[in-house]
Amino acid sequence: MQHTHITADRSGLTLPIMPILVLLFATPAAAQEFGVYTKVFNLSGRDTKATPTVIVRSLTLFRSGNAYDTIHSGGEVTIFEPGRRRFVIVNGPRRLTTEVSFDEIETQLKKAEGATREYIAELNRKDDTLSRASAAPLLGQLDPGFSEQFDPGSATLTLPGRSFRYHVKCTSPPDTLNIDRLAFNAARGRYLEYTDWTARLNYLLHPRALFPTPRVALNRTLKTRKLLPLTVELKDNSTGGFHLRAEHQYHWQLTGKDRDDIRHWESLRTATTLRKVKFDEYRRRLVSRR
Repeated sequence: MQHTHITADRSGLTLPIMPILVLLFATPAAAQEFGVYTKVFNLSGRDTKATPTVIVRSLTLFRSGNAYDTIHSGGEVTIFEPGRRRFVIVNGPRRLTTEVSFDEIETQLKKAEGATREYIAELNRKDDTLSRASAAPLLGQLDPGFSEQFDPGSATLTLPGRSFRYHVKCTSPPDTLNIDRLAFNAARGRYLEYTDWTARLNYLLHPRALFPTPRVALNRTLKTRKLLPLTVELKDNSTGGFHLRAEHQYHWQLTGKDRDDIRHWESLRTATTLRKVKFDEYRRRLVSRR
């Protein structure tokens, strides 16, 4: 919790089952192509013996510096273009396409954060139990206050914070000649950069999404420790709050179908049958049809 911290949708998570780490071949160029299959589960309010419900399935393909993300049965592809500092979104069923720059995302997030801090201050001025209870989780999104606990034996990272708690099972490149460490590190860096920006985009696209700050803080720790997340659990500390788990399967080679899909998406984004709209209009249409 990958759109990998989910709304607690994929925005806070942007998350992935214990993956089969398919061999990464002995050249850093191999890191140019890989895929991440993600399933997000709702763990809230369930019997611990019951099978959790899958709420999101997605596939993210990395090729030639870009990433292509699709939600299972969604009919929409989000193309991450870090070299051009933008996202391009192609929605086939609605015959729409849009793009949004990283600068625009940051500007809109800054405005949203400012408005939210003003609202928190207003709630705190009221100084009653209900207002304080409403302000606390909002502050937790903006200033998560995470501490850090890492168990090297199980490669488990825990980040308890004022409103949310992350519990992450991780992997680092094994000491084996079959896996090239430089290629692994390059892929890890690209994936974490992608999830940073996806968390920011998701906040703008999904009304119930969390602010990206908690996920970006998690990614900062993963980058520092040179770790890649396998499973990411995000739990709301409040009574009856959400509890989500994302499980990632990494595949270090794209299939022929993967490459065909990427060619199709690249062709579709310039199709004359699609109407290009501004990002704000696309977002309004998306929200109004939910």
